[in-house]
Amino acid sequence: MKFMKSDQAEASAVFLAVQQQALAHPEIAFRFLKDGAEQLSTSGSGDRMSAIYTVFGRELSNSMVEVKGSWEQFTVRGFVTKPTCTRGNRSYQYFFVNSRFIKSKLLSSALEQAYKNQLMVGRFPACVLELDLPVQAVDVNVHPAKTEVKFSQERRVFEVVYHAALAALTGEDRIKAPAALPAEKKSPSPAAIPAPVRA
Repeated sequence: MKFMKSDQAEASAVFLAVQQQALAHPEIAFRFLKDGAEQLSTSGSGDRMSAIYTVFGRELSNSMVEVKGSWEQFTVRGFVTKPTCTRGNRSYQYFFVNSRFIKSKLLSSALEQAYKNQLMVGRFPACVLELDLPVQAVDVNVHPAKTEVKFSQERRVFEVVYHAALAALTGEDRIKAPAALPAEKKSPSPAAIPAPVRA
């Protein structure tokens, strides 16, 4: 008990965990009550946008465009906000790898590079993106809470997220294979991008 925080802080942590699971599993109906009052209720219809609408609200969800693309053994799907709708921090960036919620500077960098020259300094896009990849391509045991992972092919992961988000923002029908792009239009290397400042 000595490690417990205030009731409000603990309730907020539980609420965040429920939101994460609701976004990861739109096929499951979630209901969250606090002090007898309903704070969250999802339909469980399997429609991810319906879950996003419930978690993010009307304004943010209505500004989102669908992302979907695959390349080799990697598939990314979900939604990102238009450049005209941004946030003051990264708290609305939700990334899932094989349905597991994670925090990833690599994925945040890939996403934000897709918006290059379209965002004001200090503004960040919101997203709900799920990346599916072979289990052997990701190590989930690098953090006690398993919210941080290590990818065996960081470059490939960066590219598929970057190009899928870019295709969605530019209205292209499908992701372009990064290797097929002209040299000057290849996606930026994740190693060359400064680590994002922690929100």
